[in-house]
Amino acid sequence: MTFDLGLFSSKLQKYRNQFNASPSQVATATGIPEDTLFALEHGSKQPTGDEVLILADYYKCDYQFFISNEQVAPFEQTEMLFRKYGNEFSNEDRWAVQEFLFLCECEEFLLQSLSKSNHSTFNFEKRGTYHKEHGEEAAKELRRYLGYTFNQVGSDIYEDFRSLGIHVFRRQLINSNVSGLFIKHPQAGKCILINYNEDIYRQRFSAAHEAAHAILDYDQDFVVSLKTDKQNWIDVEILQKRMNLSKGELTSIVFAKKTRQAFLTDDQKARKLASKVMQSDQVQTMPHLLGWLFFVSYLNDNDFH
Repeated sequence: MTFDLGLFSSKLQKYRNQFNASPSQVATATGIPEDTLFALEHGSKQPTGDEVLILADYYKCDYQFFISNEQVAPFEQTEMLFRKYGNEFSNEDRWAVQEFLFLCECEEFLLQSLSKSNHSTFNFEKRGTYHKEHGEEAAKELRRYLGYTFNQVGSDIYEDFRSLGIHVFRRQLINSNVSGLFIKHPQAGKCILINYNEDIYRQRFSAAHEAAHAILDYDQDFVVSLKTDKQNWIDVEILQKRMNLSKGELTSIVFAKKTRQAFLTDDQKARKLASKVMQSDQVQTMPHLLGWLFFVSYLNDNDFH
């Protein structure tokens, strides 16, 4: 296999940028001089074996990834993950996620090497488009699959999910808004991370929640669970109990409130409820909208002929 120096350099640059690390920070942490790092990142120097191992250890990845021209990198997923949820992950949290992925990869390698990856496979086939029912039916089938009796509570929820081939790790994340995440690792498969910066009961809930994503959303590369997202749906459920309104309008009210935008509706019940949970001047109707469009000259009398 021919070593691709250009690809190696590209991987180094992507990793460093992904973690917002400066060349001087990498040099201090690895002991590799800054000018050598510059040459390695720009393809003007062939790396030594020691440099490959040191950099792989620093970036918490398999050294074979750096010298391989074919292996799919987990950072391709984390790159998309951090791009989409960049504001949710501090530099420290990014390193925690990277370490988590490397541990999943190492665990899978060890299980395969020791012939201990004889875990059972649980597959659930979703029927219909009612997502809440998917979760309820999957939970029932999973309990039967694990041999639980009615109302029986498992003593080790983490071991239950590991027995299904799901890699489960707990790491402290600085952002308490992130309760957990699911990632479909290109080598290790289903991986879930739990934020242990929470009480043990919340961690158990987060483990079950992320396992549900691993079972129901395996077609996605990753899913991040944010407390604010869950609170939005809780708000919708509370509002729905108050008035007989559609989920669409209730979600719009909650979204408008969270983002401090105006809520536009001509439905009297929706207007009444929105006025109770939002500032009244933020609840708008179609006449309000038309009046504003006339005021700023976006519309004139000719538009109605």
